[in-house]
Amino acid sequence: MKVLRTIRRVLALAVGIWALALTVYFLFFARISFESTTATGVPGQSPVTTTTSGQLSWLSQAQPISIVFMLAFSLLLMAAAAALWRSFMAISVPLTLLALVFTFISGFSIGGLYFPGAVAALLGVLLLVAEKIANRPERPAT
Repeated sequence: MKVLRTIRRVLALAVGIWALALTVYFLFFARISFESTTATGVPGQSPVTTTTSGQLSWLSQAQPISIVFMLAFSLLLMAAAAALWRSFMAISVPLTLLALVFTFISGFSIGGLYFPGAVAALLGVLLLVAEKIANRPERPAT
């Protein structure tokens, strides 16, 4: 059953790296695009419109609650990955299910980016369960 253990550990490592990469992405590289149109005019003349567009960093425009949720998502996935790596089924199962629920609830905001990590953590949990079942000692027949 070393194959299950190896695959589970690779998935746990991938989940941890994914969560860390998303944290770095949101804090340093994510951009928000904007476009605004201003119309000014004087009576008797045609209005003058000015269109402005650009990009700002996500961190500079995010509300503090958004930053807290992003960090909480990342920490949740990292904790689930660490529990998977250490074979702590009692910790990894609830954390993984919680991560899946949160990614589903947050949907099209940041949840879509965390969803692949949550699915990989779920696959790791399924492998951990299979590994625990396979390593169970046989009961003597009575």
